[in-house]
Amino acid sequence: MPSGPIAAPFGPPPVVVALGGCWLCLWQQRWRYWGIAGIAAGMAMMLLTRPPDLVLSDFGRFLAARTPEGDYRVAAGAEKIHRSFLVSETGGRLLPWPGRGDPAADGLDCAGEARCSYTAYGRRVAIVTAESGLPVSCDTVDAIVAQVPAGFACRGKIPVADRIDTWRQGAVALWLDADGITVVGANESRGDRPWVPHPISRREREKAAAANRPAMPVAPPAEEPREAPSDARFNQPD
Repeated sequence: MPSGPIAAPFGPPPVVVALGGCWLCLWQQRWRYWGIAGIAAGMAMMLLTRPPDLVLSDFGRFLAARTPEGDYRVAAGAEKIHRSFLVSETGGRLLPWPGRGDPAADGLDCAGEARCSYTAYGRRVAIVTAESGLPVSCDTVDAIVAQVPAGFACRGKIPVADRIDTWRQGAVALWLDADGITVVGANESRGDRPWVPHPISRREREKAAAANRPAMPVAPPAEEPREAPSDARFNQPD
């Protein structure tokens, strides 16, 4: 999957459970039972970790918004494998995304053209589903999530996650809270490893190539030709 698994931004608890299970199965000595502690720790982390409120992945094609009951409203067009990842990580049900004109439900209002409004924990997020939903006034929302490139007008003012971000960072998850909004990309938790994609634009590649290109040696200036000194023996008057 080019943009990384949905679980990546919030996946440590399942990893701890898996490692505990491997430890329990691989060892035969008494210390194999330490794997049970790992499984218990992972399960406790799952109970204490709140799943993200918004998830954007797969180059913007996968979009999900969490309901107050812990389920997720998923936009149309999401691939089955991404949907299954979300279910396995959160345990919530997947509900259809509201259509235009449908009554607001679960904090999600899609009355506008190519734009929805998501409200949770006192925060309001503009969700843009098509280019016609742009631009968004930066001072009217707390964050922007867009299935299309959202531009740079609001970056630096409020959190913005768009299609380009999923290309660069993998799956992007947002947690809304009264104190602010936390945005985490999948590649942040996976580190700088050979198998972790870190795509860069053509302009960035050209800039890096120019910076690493060795300087061409400068040739010294050519000297003007000089006449060979004449031999005085052949220049005597007759």
